[in-house]
This record gives sequence, C-alpha cells and structure tokens, in this order.
Amino acid sequence: MAHDFSRNLSLKNEFELDSLLQQGTFKPVFLYQVILFNCLPWVALVIPKHHGGQYLRPLVFGLGVAFALELLRNHRALLGGNGYLIGLIAAWWLVWAATLFLFSDVERDFQRIERNDPVRNLKLAEIDELSKQIGETDNRISMSDKVNSNQHAQFRWQSYPSTFLHRVEWCAGLLFNLRGPEWNWRASRFGPLPQTVYAQLKSGFLSNNYSVEEDESYISTKDCLRNAFRTFLISYMTLDILKVVMMRDPYFRGITADAIPPFPFIFLASIPLGIRFYRCFISCMGVYVALNYVTSLNPIFFLGLSLAYPNASRRLTGAPLDEPWLYAESFGPFIAPTLEQGLAGTWGRWWHQLFRYGFTSPGRWVISLYPISWRKSAAVKRATYLIVAFALSGIVHACGSYTQFTNTKPLSGPFLFFISQSVAIIVEGVLQDRDPPNASFTSYAAMVKTHS
Repeated sequence: MAHDFSRNLSLKNEFELDSLLQQGTFKPVFLYQVILFNCLPWVALVIPKHHGGQYLRPLVFGLGVAFALELLRNHRALLGGNGYLIGLIAAWWLVWAATLFLFSDVERDFQRIERNDPVRNLKLAEIDELSKQIGETDNRISMSDKVNSNQHAQFRWQSYPSTFLHRVEWCAGLLFNLRGPEWNWRASRFGPLPQTVYAQLKSGFLSNNYSVEEDESYISTKDCLRNAFRTFLISYMTLDILKVVMMRDPYFRGITADAIPPFPFIFLASIPLGIRFYRCFISCMGVYVALNYVTSLNPIFFLGLSLAYPNASRRLTGAPLDEPWLYAESFGPFIAPTLEQGLAGTWGRWWHQLFRYGFTSPGRWVISLYPISWRKSAAVKRATYLIVAFALSGIVHACGSYTQFTNTKPLSGPFLFFISQSVAIIVEGVLQDRDPPNASFTSYAAMVKTHS
C-alpha cells in the first residue's frame, strides 16, 4: 500500500515537472552544463598567473556566479533528493571558487603531499643548466648524484607545479577535493599522521595543532580498506531500513505534519513532542547514514584501485593514494565531544567536515574590513570565523532546499538553523565562562588564522 502510494506520488511529481518544463516555467539540467560548471574552474587553475591566469580566474568566477544564479532560478529536476543537489552543488561551487580565486593565492598558498620521486620532480631548468656545464655522459652521472641526494625523504610538499601535465592533475586534486587530507590545509580533526610522515612535512601545515602517532599503532592499508567495506555494507542496510520506515510514515511523503506515526511508533500518537523527536531522529539518522554510505566509496575506489594498479596510480598522480592516512573516518566520536564541549564539540569533532575549509576561508576577508582595533581582538576574529562559516553553511543548504520540487522554507528552515548554531556556540561559551572560540569547533579559526 505504501509502495503504491509512493509510486503514485512520484508519478504525480514527474507529470507536474514535465508540464512546467513544457510551459517554459523551468528548464531541465543538461550534461553540458554540469561539465562546464566543473571544467571552467579547472582550466582557470591550470593556467598560471603570469600566462594570463590573473585575468582569467576572476572572469571564470564571474561566469560561475551568473551560471549558478541562472541554475538556481530556472532549472529543476527530481533526481538528487527531489532537486536538492542542484542548489547545493551550485552554491558550494561558488563558495569553493571564491576560496580558490578570491580569498587565496593558489600558486602561493597551497601545497600537496606527494611521493618524493626525484627523477619526476627534477626541474627541467636544472637539467638544462647541467647540460650546459658538462658533457652528455658526465651529465648522466651528475643527474644520478642529484637524484640520489633527494632520496632522503619518502614524502614532500609540492606547490603549484611548473610542468603542464603535473599542473593538470595537481589542480584537479585541489578543485575536486573536499576535506584535503593530502593538502597543507588538512585539519587535525581528520586524525594524526604517522610519525615518519609528520617528521618530513612538519613545517608546511597551515594549522599548528597537529598530533602524530607512532607508526606501529597506525592502521594498515588492508584494515583501512576492510573498514571501508564494512561501513559501506552497514550503511547500505541501515539506509534501506530507514527508507522503509520513512515510506510508511505519511509525514515523510509530504502529506501532512499531523499524521500519526506507523507501527511500532503508534504509541507516540498522544505525545506530540515524542512524535517530533522520533521524526527528527529518523531524519538525522538518514543524513548521517547516507553520508557515511557515500564517503565510504572514497577509500573503496581510490585506495582499492591504487592497490590493484600501483604503477598506473603513481603515473597518474603524485598523491600517495595507497596511504591509509588519506582516508579518515567521515565522522568522529560523538559522546565525548558532545558531553565535554557541547555544540562546539558536536560540530567540530563529531560532524563531517566536508565543507570546512571553504566555509572558513572567507572569514579572513571579512576581518580585513574591520577597524584595526577589532582586528587585534582574538575574540572578535574567532567569533567572525564562526558566524561566517555557519552563515555560508546555511546559504548552501538553503539553496538546496530552494531548488527542491516541493514547497520548502529555505530561509526560516535550513538557513535559520545553521546561523543559529554560531550564536548558540558563542552563548554556550559565555555561559560556561570561557572564550567561546577556544572550543574545538573553532579550531576552524585557528586553522585559517595560521593560514592568514
């Protein structure tokens, strides 16, 4: 019965959307739009500043703003959470493009952890210089000595590459990366690095609050891959169960908020607060499990393929895709951070950090507009990072809500929820008689502060 009703509701939405598309009220989303939205920023990053990149990047960002606004206003689809992903992706790409093109200098600020392959990394200019000084035979020996002298470290920092092919994959890694586990803006929240890796890279991190772990106790590659498969299967089955529960509840089909919950939750019918808690819990669990399900594909795909085809992996990218420390858990521990640090710990140490760096980087620009006296106040700066980060999070989620093919309340719903979290964290810190940004979540601020 519930299955038939859901199918009828789905067919009804498809008919309504098709009708609106034919009338010209909305437009569909085409594949070429998705490709352009992803590839234009990539091209702008690949072209160096001294070759016109300083003009191309602002232009691409302006085109991205216009394209995203047109997408938000005129395009709808039923795929992706009833159209939710259209607004979410469009808004996030604007935030991330602004971070890379406006609030940062890509060629100066960003570095990636790469395997130290001396032959690959030897600069062409150095080879040319050696060739001029000595003959071809002696040159081979000199190059060999130079290569051997660079083999003291397994990993190194790679800034904006000088060669084209290296720059293409380096920029792709930067643009399509969310959490940055192999970048110098990697947050300590994602777990410690092995001691040997940290010792080689210590001076390059943007955040100073790093921890290290003895190599003997670090998770192995096989264990990392095994854990990813376990998370994938558990999340898949849990998500299927949650879907069945939601399908049986008229509330989750958008019929009425006053509907009585299905069995076995029918006993909550006389407890309105209990009904609300049950539905909020099911909704939150659905988001949590779905994110775990999707993010578990990252190690399964990249780590699995790099182990199956190690030579191909190393030829395609300098990033150490076969290292387990690249694949931290999406969510941290829940009980300890929540009980010890409240909302700050919940958002900063438990919840996923997929958009963390993009949400915090614009805070530096906002602070640069303050009077000098305000800029000298640590409390003002850290509170600014909080408010800006949660405001951007609210905007991104509100845009997703706006493009859904149903009646939503983007401003009074997701935006108000997220912006209120920053205020609540500040108030929570004041009530606990401590500087609110010293809480774990606002290590956001510490990370971006060291970067600036």
